[in-house]
Amino acid sequence: MKIIDAFNKKKFFPTIIHFKKKKNIIGWKAQKFLKKDTKNTVTSIKRFIGISYAELNKKKLNILNDISKSSKKELIFKTDIGKIPVSLIIQEIFKYIKSKIEKKLKKNIYGAVITVPAYFNNLQKNIVRKSAQISQLKVLRLLNEPTAAAIAYGLEKKRKGLICIYDLGGGTFDVSILRISKGIFEVLSTEGNNKLGGDDFDYLLAHFLYSKLKNKPQLNHNLFKKLLIIAEKVKIQLSKKSIITIKLFDNKINCSVLELNTLIYPYVKKTLKILNSALKNSGVKISNIDDIILVGGSTYIPLIRRKIYCLFKKEPLISINPIEAVAQGAGLHANSLYYRKKKLNKSILLLDIIPISIGIELLGGLMEKMIKKNTKIPTEVIKIFTTFKDYQTGFCINIFQGEDKYVKNCKLLKKFKIQGLPSKPAGQIKIITIFRINVDGQLSIIIQEKVSNTNYSVKIDPLYL
Repeated sequence: MKIIDAFNKKKFFPTIIHFKKKKNIIGWKAQKFLKKDTKNTVTSIKRFIGISYAELNKKKLNILNDISKSSKKELIFKTDIGKIPVSLIIQEIFKYIKSKIEKKLKKNIYGAVITVPAYFNNLQKNIVRKSAQISQLKVLRLLNEPTAAAIAYGLEKKRKGLICIYDLGGGTFDVSILRISKGIFEVLSTEGNNKLGGDDFDYLLAHFLYSKLKNKPQLNHNLFKKLLIIAEKVKIQLSKKSIITIKLFDNKINCSVLELNTLIYPYVKKTLKILNSALKNSGVKISNIDDIILVGGSTYIPLIRRKIYCLFKKEPLISINPIEAVAQGAGLHANSLYYRKKKLNKSILLLDIIPISIGIELLGGLMEKMIKKNTKIPTEVIKIFTTFKDYQTGFCINIFQGEDKYVKNCKLLKKFKIQGLPSKPAGQIKIITIFRINVDGQLSIIIQEKVSNTNYSVKIDPLYL
């Protein structure tokens, strides 16, 4: 709460960064460059974390920047000051946050609880973790955003029971089902889409506004960036009014809530489908949900609130600003971890899960799931494999994350080779494979073969493929 109070009127800032030769500009001051300098201004960076160039083209994200890949296969933004990798942008934002808070509080930061979308995979979480560490931020915990919001409500209102958190921000969507009781927060299931959010609404609305122009100027990146800014303002105004009139390039244009709802409904429908999947995987019926928490700026849209009410037949909780709920929960959890370290009695017990299954590639490109989604963490799974060729002395292990039966449709996390096995006929070598996930969701893999005393230990670090 001290950090929130310290910022006074502006309790948060947009993750927009404008690159200049002398000094980068971040936050509210960078916002004005979205219109006049598209090339050197980056926003919605969460969407680009852990995404390969091939995935970027495949997913067809709404991109207005010039993007390529580095020699390490990391996404890079082409700017006037050079090629800027995604990891460096995250580091710059972390450094800005750290310096801003330390300046306001006149104290050094001991550590931080950093929130991430619940449906981030291990690769994405590790990139965030390493970027924070490089920025001199000690990571106390990586906390899922919906869980953080539940902590904010659970502690402030002393709530208990089954809670659904619907988290729709600018770039990502997550939904989590939790059970809360006496300071224990148990995550039952998590679903999400890291490429779905309010940015998509702005994109659709920008095209819609452009289609209404009588004498249309030629559409280019700079013009469309301006349209996106206008579209966001129109979207916000339509959360309070049924129809608005705007002046756009000497045209007077009317835009109604009905038109906005028609545009965004397919995306809203997707979120409800994901929500129902989370409920199914948790084994919880809609009628058993005690409270629904709305998180993220996009949940101000009346259509979304109406659809949530129709589904649950009860009003969602909005007493905490949906934009601030995650930050408040993270602050409360950081406070809890501090008191736990001091061995004082103010701790929260958080029982989290793994949101996406982790496995290895088998013959034929099949995905053998070692740890299935919604498994509680920390956890350990042990399986025994064997050689499939006579006198085989080595093999490759490919680690994937995803739900499909084929690895080609999953995310590759790591490749490594095992060598020096005894030369014996197929099936006579036993290879013990241990998958471990700690309380922070970090994955480590141990491979053992007792005859040759083979022992490999691998941690999953950031890797772009």
